[in-house]
Amino acid sequence: MSAPAATLPAIDGPLVDAHAHSWSPELEPDHAGVLARAWGAGLAAIVEVGVDLETSARSLALARKEPRVRAAGGLHPHEASRLESQREGLAALLARGAASGELSAVGELGLDFYRNLSPRPDQERALRWQLGLARELELPVVVHARAADEECYGELRAWAQRAGRYLGPGREIGMMHCFAGDAELGRRYVELGFLLSIPGTVTYRNNERGRRVARETPLAAMLVETDCPYLTPVPHRGRRNEPAYVAYTVREIAALRGESERAVARATAENAARLFGFALGG
Repeated sequence: MSAPAATLPAIDGPLVDAHAHSWSPELEPDHAGVLARAWGAGLAAIVEVGVDLETSARSLALARKEPRVRAAGGLHPHEASRLESQREGLAALLARGAASGELSAVGELGLDFYRNLSPRPDQERALRWQLGLARELELPVVVHARAADEECYGELRAWAQRAGRYLGPGREIGMMHCFAGDAELGRRYVELGFLLSIPGTVTYRNNERGRRVARETPLAAMLVETDCPYLTPVPHRGRRNEPAYVAYTVREIAALRGESERAVARATAENAARLFGFALGG
């Protein structure tokens, strides 16, 4: 299930898991232990991300109880067909969270044409509605894009051109969660004002595209995440993931880039704090 803290890389620097689902059934029964291991591994913050009304409410509840947890809420593309039944409740929940300062981002939103669990027109409709809501609430977005590279880029490019740098000239407008595109697409997203989030799959030796993105993306444009309980990094691949394991991702990125683990940890943590609007400390 979980690894002893002593097996984790000892990284001298703050860590931030920029995208987690520790409200999930796989982790919820052990949530106190999950958080204890995260803080013990040096994490300064965890961003809990909802995928529908219920899980967005859970993310906000976790943030309300623990100041080192940040919350994002939205409607995942898999759930896009539920937009009409969820729209009113989700809009109200996110507006309250934004007003109270408990909500740090809108999402997980986006396009997923790999599974097509919701029809493409429904996905596009839900994406556009949430992008508009993020602009209205003055919050960044958390974007899921799978098997929809150019389609998602086109939607975000059109929106970014309309919205501009609405969070201020020194702050990005969103993150590409578990970025799986190539380095060239990554550069285009960075130019639009997005950060690229690197998951534990960068530790998989056959993931050359992801490893190249980790090597070539400027540290100032990079985040790290677990997407727990999914995408568990080596050496725990095949078991459930949890926020503490973001340390393995940082270690792998540092090795790929020939930079110190401290530098990668510090830069990605500072980027997360800037994007999500919290004080890093330490």
